[in-house]
Amino acid sequence: MDARLFQAVFHDDVAAFHTLLAEDPLLLHRVALNSIDNPLHISSLAGNTAITKDIVLRKPEFAGELNQQGFSPVHIASANGHVEIVRELLNINAGVDHVCLLKGKDGKLPLHCAVIKVKNNQLEVVRVLLEEMKRLDMMMEVINCTDKKGNTVLHLATLGKQHETIGMLIGEDAIATGVDVNFVNSSGFTPKDVLELMLQSGDESSNLYDVVEMFHHAGALKSGEMITTNHETLIACHRNDQAKVQHLDANPSSETVPSSSSRLSNIWKELTKEIEESSMESQNALMVVAVLIATLTYQAMLTPPSGTLSPESRKPAFGSHFTRIYVALGEAVMANDPEVFALFTVFNGIGFIASIDMISLLTQGFPLRAGLRFAILSMTATFVIGVFYVAPTNDGTVYAVVGVMGVGVLVEFARFML
Repeated sequence: MDARLFQAVFHDDVAAFHTLLAEDPLLLHRVALNSIDNPLHISSLAGNTAITKDIVLRKPEFAGELNQQGFSPVHIASANGHVEIVRELLNINAGVDHVCLLKGKDGKLPLHCAVIKVKNNQLEVVRVLLEEMKRLDMMMEVINCTDKKGNTVLHLATLGKQHETIGMLIGEDAIATGVDVNFVNSSGFTPKDVLELMLQSGDESSNLYDVVEMFHHAGALKSGEMITTNHETLIACHRNDQAKVQHLDANPSSETVPSSSSRLSNIWKELTKEIEESSMESQNALMVVAVLIATLTYQAMLTPPSGTLSPESRKPAFGSHFTRIYVALGEAVMANDPEVFALFTVFNGIGFIASIDMISLLTQGFPLRAGLRFAILSMTATFVIGVFYVAPTNDGTVYAVVGVMGVGVLVEFARFML
């Protein structure tokens, strides 16, 4: 760019600008061919309104050009908070080629730049851009557009803790319409996920709690809540419809009573939700505890506290103390007292099944999920088989207890098949 032209534009010297054009009427045309930055980029950066208007009148197409950094004049003016220049540039054209729709570096729109750099006058630029989009009926085209990382305007405003901007987007007096509060970016985060991360980092700004309130009223969800909610809603609606039809066919006058399987399903969903809402550190700690309990209870089944009967232990004196039932070789000595052995088996089994279920819940999002569930099912089955092996073959009480535990295997199998 000609040095004299640069100085005239940078210092908002309209008279010098006119003098240069009088000397060389094709000056702006040559600039368009030879320069990386056009004069409108310079005036937008400097915030010079007067010369910006003059340039726009002569070369409005400059407004749609990106510089070497990948930004148009309206991107630059928006990022720097030059409200009047933004107003001037927004009046250049309309429709599909409107400057509001120009994507610059990393896929950013002018609105993205204004939100990222919000401070002082940039907040007013956000307001002007939103009002202009609303006036031109372009809101739906822009408001949920994403940058290269999949972030919408709401993601960026949340990341910047810009409660006033968020108010313009989803507040009670919002200018914007059609904002998708649950849009998921390329990292798998909704705006509420971003907010939760900031709160977990220890930022307790009062403005953030205003944002929490706005998100609540707007129905914002975390990505895990949204997936669970959508999935559960579809399944629940389908099952409820089927249940109502079958129930009405059987007994039209009676009310539908929730089944036990439905209640168990609801309990499982509540546990899943509780885990999803916990921190990663809590989940890791719980996994360690669950694996430890599963290991201890499995080992307790293999080697009961009293041990198993061996040829060396079958002496007359020993047998005189345990005369309730006959215990064969390899079976638990504790089984001579059926009630005690039954209680031990029940509580040990409860601990094992509960720990296995916790492991299953905590690994829901893991890869190779089907293989992991099959391994859990197999281990549960071997646990029950092991109890049969160490229990006396002629004790009905133990069979009843082990039968109840077998239900746990069936439950695991049913969950594996779902």
